[in-house]
Formats: sequence, C-alpha cells, structure tokens
Amino acid sequence: MKEAIWGTAQRWFPDRQIYHRSDGQVRYFAISTTLQVSALFAATVLAGWLCFTTVSVAFHGRAIAAKETQIEEERVQASRLIAEAQASEATAISLVESQSAEFDRTAVEFQLRHETLRQLVEFAEQLSGSIMEPSPELDDGRVLMAATPADPTPRQARDSLVSLASLSEDPEDQIDYLMGEQDLVLAQAEDATETRLENLRAVLRLTGLNIEDVVASGRDTDEQGGPYEPIVMDASFGPGLELNHQFSSRINRIAARMLEVNELERFSMEGPFGEPIAVPHRRTSGFGVRLDPFNGRPTQHRGMDFGAYPRAPIVATGPGEVVYAGWRGGYGRTVEIDHGYGFRTRYAHLHEIAVRRGDTVERGQQIGGMGSTGRSTATHLHYEIWFNGSAIDPDRLLRAGRYVQ
Repeated sequence: MKEAIWGTAQRWFPDRQIYHRSDGQVRYFAISTTLQVSALFAATVLAGWLCFTTVSVAFHGRAIAAKETQIEEERVQASRLIAEAQASEATAISLVESQSAEFDRTAVEFQLRHETLRQLVEFAEQLSGSIMEPSPELDDGRVLMAATPADPTPRQARDSLVSLASLSEDPEDQIDYLMGEQDLVLAQAEDATETRLENLRAVLRLTGLNIEDVVASGRDTDEQGGPYEPIVMDASFGPGLELNHQFSSRINRIAARMLEVNELERFSMEGPFGEPIAVPHRRTSGFGVRLDPFNGRPTQHRGMDFGAYPRAPIVATGPGEVVYAGWRGGYGRTVEIDHGYGFRTRYAHLHEIAVRRGDTVERGQQIGGMGSTGRSTATHLHYEIWFNGSAIDPDRLLRAGRYVQ
C-alpha cells in the first residue's frame, strides 16, 4: 500500500532538474519527488489554513457585526429609557412646581379675600356700627326697623359649613373650607345689607319724597371730604395677583350698598322725623286748604296745628342749627331750624323761646314753650316743614318717624 502510494507520487511528481545558465555557466537544480510532495503538502496545508482562517474571520466578523448591532440596539434602548426617565422627571418636577404655584396662588387669594373682608367689616363698622343685623317685618310684609336683641328668631343666610376639625389634614381642603366660610360671611353681610337697605327705603318712602334727591341734598351740605378710595386688595402679596372678578364685584356691590345704607341711616337720624311736642297732645288742623279761623275764607295752611296746655315743651324734631329765633309777624315768637338735606322746620306762636340763633340742637331738645303769640286764636303750636324752599305736609315725616330708630 505504501509502495503503491509512493509509486503514484513518483508518477505525478517525478524527479526534475531545473537548468540555469548564467555567464556561460550552466547550473541545475534537482527537485526530487519527496521535495515536490512536501511542497505540495505544505501548499495544501497553507491553503487549507488560509481557507479556514478566511472562513473563520468571515463568520467571526459576522458575529462581531451582530454583536455590535445588538450592542447598538441596547444602547439606543438605554438612551430611550434614559430620555423617558428624564422626561418623566421633568414632568414630575413641572407638576410639583405647578401644584406648588397653584397652592401658593390659592393661599395668596385666601389672604387677599381675608384682608378684603376685614376691610369690609371695618368699613361697615365705620359707617353704621351694626348694619349686619336683619330686621323684623310689618303687617304688610315690608321690613322697616333694625333688629334688636329681643328678636326671637334671628335670620341666617345659609347653613353652617362642616367644622374644620372634620376635614383632612390636607392644607388645600382647609383653605377651601376657610374660603367657604368667607363666602358665608360675605353672603350674610350681603343679605343683611340688602335687607337693611330695603328697610330704610320702605320707611323713607312714607315721606313721599324722592330719596335720591334728599340724599343728594345732604351730600352737598355734609361736612365731609377727601379723595375717593375704594376697598382694594393689599398689593404687598405679590405682583400681578388679584381677586377673581366675581368676588371683587360682589365686594364692590356690598360696599356700595353699605354706603347707601349709611347715607339713608344718617338721613333718618338727622332728618326732622320726631314729634314737635314732648307731652301728650292733639292735632287741631292739618296741612292744605282750610277756612281761615279769622275771616272764614279758604286759605292755604302750610303746616299742622297741635294743641296742648300753655307752655307745653316744644322740642326739635331733628338735630340741626337754629337759623331764626324771634318774633316773625303773624307767626309770633318763632324758631326755625336747619336740619341739612334741604330741610327746615318752623315752630310758631311760642310763649317763650329757649334757644338763640346759631345754637346747635339735638332731636328732642326743648326750644321753647307752647303759646298763642302772633295771629293765633288759642294756645297751640303751628309746625311747618320746608324742603328745598317748598312747604310739605309734616304728617309724611311724622308717619315715617314712627319707624325711625
């Protein structure tokens, strides 16, 4: 077997000589079968090695490429996850900042509302003391007089809210509760102010006068002044912060109503609504056309006559300044008082006068005694009320005065 293989190799690779001639010399090289087989074997091994390494490199490169692709995919996935995490973090931070800003805004608004309500309460106290109290009704359903502690069932604007202790410890819930309480106080103030305003208007409608004209006349003569400064929010809480329009409008509306209530209450306290005689008396002649007691002819009677006993105390029907005190023709001894708001009262036929011109008097203060001086048939008081230069029926203000406190 071995000899057969060697014989085959000798046939395929017989001994060879390679002649090389150079510089006139001939040389040869002998290449034996063994050398040729060895060279072939070495070439075959080398070629096999090269093929193996080439294939290995190819497969290994493909594996490396796949690995690199996997690594790149993992890197992209990791980058995406990082980006999502950063976005989630940014969203969370933005949400926290937004909630924090919203809570701060709510807290600031609560402080603004609280400060505004405090100013409103102080404003109400400066105006009329206790206009927040509701009032009872007359038989015809119109509320006329302010409530008193004797009222058996005080009126409530709304049901009370839940207690603060029953709420959770969440600050937002507590702020919502407190803002609800503020709304309750505001509703009570609004209801009470509207009620009191209707009370006063109902009373003053009994006078038959235009209340707006009366109040306007009072504004012209009141010893008041200063710049107009509406109720505003404290700007120290921060720039650009303000109350919502509905709350601000409500506050301004209530403040305007309070001002109107104050004006009407001042008029009810300063107008001539009292009785001119401090003792029991009777009415002997009304306002308007009547027969003159001296000549029996129709005449215009510009006041009311009251009868009592001689020197019965005659009192001022409202606070004011004495502008006349003395004898005046057919009126006899007369006192005139200016009450402001365009009103003047005249007390005639007095027996004596207890005041002088320029004196300031209060409602119910004695200004003289009943008499029969001047053009008079007997002891009585002739009482007149003038509004903006025109005589009006005193019974109007006397009737309204029954409901003025």
